[in-house]
Amino acid sequence: MANTYAFNSTAGFDEALAIKASAVLKVIYKYRLNRSGLGSETSDSHDMFKFFVLVYDQVRANQTIKMCLPAFPFKSPNDKCKVLGRLPDMAEQFALAHLNGLCAAIEDIYPPGAELTIISDGLVYNDLLGVPDKHVWAYGQALRDLAVEKGFGNNIKFSRLQDLLHVFPGNDLDEITYVANATEFRRALLNTFGRPDFDASVEICCNEDTCMTYRGYIKFLETDLRHVYPLGSDRSKSKFKRGTEHIAKSMLMRGDAFARAVRERFPNHLRLSIHPKGSVSNPNPKTQTNTKLPISLLPNTTPGTTPWHCCLGLKADGTILSLPRSQFDSDPSFELILSHSGHGSYYREKSPFSWDSPQVFIQPLYPCGLLIQPLVPNSLPITSIPILSIRALAEHNSPICLRGFKQTTNRDLFIQKAKEMGTTLGWPGRYEVIMSVKDVGTEFDEKGNPVVSSLSAEKMAFHYDGVFKTTQDPETGKISSLPPRFQMFVAVTPSPSNTGLTLFAASRLLFRYLEQNYKHVVSLDVLKECTMSLNTTAFGGVSLSGLPLVVEHPTTKLPCLRYHEHWPKSKTKFGPMNCRLKISERGQGGMGLTDEVVRGVLGDLLYDRRVCYRHAWSKGDVVVSDDFAMMHTRTEFVSGGGRELWRIHID
Repeated sequence: MANTYAFNSTAGFDEALAIKASAVLKVIYKYRLNRSGLGSETSDSHDMFKFFVLVYDQVRANQTIKMCLPAFPFKSPNDKCKVLGRLPDMAEQFALAHLNGLCAAIEDIYPPGAELTIISDGLVYNDLLGVPDKHVWAYGQALRDLAVEKGFGNNIKFSRLQDLLHVFPGNDLDEITYVANATEFRRALLNTFGRPDFDASVEICCNEDTCMTYRGYIKFLETDLRHVYPLGSDRSKSKFKRGTEHIAKSMLMRGDAFARAVRERFPNHLRLSIHPKGSVSNPNPKTQTNTKLPISLLPNTTPGTTPWHCCLGLKADGTILSLPRSQFDSDPSFELILSHSGHGSYYREKSPFSWDSPQVFIQPLYPCGLLIQPLVPNSLPITSIPILSIRALAEHNSPICLRGFKQTTNRDLFIQKAKEMGTTLGWPGRYEVIMSVKDVGTEFDEKGNPVVSSLSAEKMAFHYDGVFKTTQDPETGKISSLPPRFQMFVAVTPSPSNTGLTLFAASRLLFRYLEQNYKHVVSLDVLKECTMSLNTTAFGGVSLSGLPLVVEHPTTKLPCLRYHEHWPKSKTKFGPMNCRLKISERGQGGMGLTDEVVRGVLGDLLYDRRVCYRHAWSKGDVVVSDDFAMMHTRTEFVSGGGRELWRIHID
């Protein structure tokens, strides 16, 4: 059944639902693919209307937003120059985290949420590239296992070729049956959905999207098949080129059948694509398929690379690269990191402050930070942690999560490790070194101050700790913000039912996506000219004004956000935090900015899943975060579970 892209006339048009549908679509568009890796592709108004109608109809029915993405076929057969092996690695892990973030971001504003079905096109093409059917099965199965392991299963689903053909549905398929029937699946696809009159040469000439896809096929086939069909006395460059062109045209023919199958089996899904879109519409009605929205699979700064054609690289500052294996292997500043199982996982930039130990495994967190674990859980005590290296790592890529170490909840050892890191800062009037964030009650005085050593279970505002740590000039009496350099946490208890998450938003990512998605509204240069004032009756009473909204990091020299969300009494049992921004003359005049507009943009970015890491606490977790580079807050949690964290501020 083809999409009609028309509103249900009996249901009428609801403006409030249209606004909600537009908000959902705005989230999806933030993940669009672009050729440069940093901008956004544009779609014509006709395509945008089609996308809107699909989303609106699902919002009107209060349904989960359904999306589908043909992708994740198998690893490139060129494991000498392009990839690390046959199975998913850190590139796929980050891609799934990125796509899961897209679904979660929709749920943040639309409670029914979103569901993305990844439709593997592996069996459609693998025989053309010399990839065995069993390798396609192994890749797809490992991808499913990875999604479950990382907790993405609620948002991301998977579909294989046979599901489009309604053979061996559900869980009735195993590896042997899959491999034994793979050829029949391909034949059934072409028999059911193939077009005998399909002429790849004509389509390449007449359809810009097809031409772009063809050129993309040629480009990756030249490298994918370099070692499958090596040049030699019996194979010249021109012969190899003719062969890849023939394979690419066969892929177009099969791709046309596959697209028709996807259109029929997923008629009401928003069709996502890994391919860039051409600038003209398809002139051939026979090849019309679901309108496709190109999206990026990786949060990288290198353009348009798919995880099954590349390796993931992590720079010391947290920047993600996706490049062919050969480029990392030839760069002495990068080293290959192995997984727990001993297989290649990703590349990491070498740096003088790295913690290099064969006893630990370090992996990047999405979208920022590092997870460091002993290879053997509970084999290393907290005293073995090189805390000055952790401090240096945190300055460049916070937060640093240390999981699976022994004795982390030993109070004396925790304080000792904090003192090794720097000067510990007390909490005047209530705490000495450790602030115990403990769920033991929610009593408050008339000014909103907690009267017991407890915190409310409510959601908190994004902030930096300079709001609560101030200094007063003895001569002028002026109060200035004095944020600590670092926070160091340990979880005495786990997060109750995965609530009470601690959120960390990285300024470097916030400003990256500000430039990408909000440059037409406000620029970083204008934010640097803005100041903030705030006041609250809580925390002994705080009143600050003229605080710069953006400051320079003392080590990296990168811009860092200094902000507290406006948090009125309606949102908190604490004393409300009144925050106002003073917009520069240039911002007011040239861009028409207001306090409300800028706070709206900052609010969107702080909670953006591409910017904000959400940490669910396991017992014994130690987290170190740079209080200059990161903003932080906490989600609500179910009170009564005894949730407890210890926190120390360090200079």
